[in-house]
Amino acid sequence: MTSTALRIFNYCLTYSFLPATALIFFFTVGCQPQILESKAPFFTITTYETEFYEKGNLFELDSNSEKPTVINFWFPSCPPCVKEMPDIDSVYRLYKDQVDVVGVQMIGLDSVSDGSDFVREAAIGYAVGPDEDGSIAVNYGVTGFPTTIFVDSERQIFKSWQGEIKPEQLKKILDTLVRIK
Repeated sequence: MTSTALRIFNYCLTYSFLPATALIFFFTVGCQPQILESKAPFFTITTYETEFYEKGNLFELDSNSEKPTVINFWFPSCPPCVKEMPDIDSVYRLYKDQVDVVGVQMIGLDSVSDGSDFVREAAIGYAVGPDEDGSIAVNYGVTGFPTTIFVDSERQIFKSWQGEIKPEQLKKILDTLVRIK
């Protein structure tokens, strides 16, 4: 292959094929429900202070959990994460007697104090705490942020949502989870 042909090939690959592949991946994977069929891994986090949780309490997802649980993976410098948290909080307040909600903060770009400060300033009511070593996100297969995992009362993963979730979408999934409880 001549150097001109090679340059044309590299140009087409770089500026046509790869961006098109990325767009196809985004539109087929991002911002939509992902259905998973597996047992939810148990975990424990230490909570930040929120309206309904004291700082330093333990939130545990374990075999004794009786209510369906929504697990939201986020971090403070993620714009869609920050945008959806007040919506998740308002839906939590409607369903809090029927469903547990927990925000799991990824530590890395942001610190524990960044997360704690954000949660306090945003007046979040549900449990929120740090994933200090990233193991919770790894165990749940989180590959992007925000990601919201829906766990039924039998500890089975019901759905996973990658990308920002709107209140209507959250309510629809929770209505289903509460019915099958």
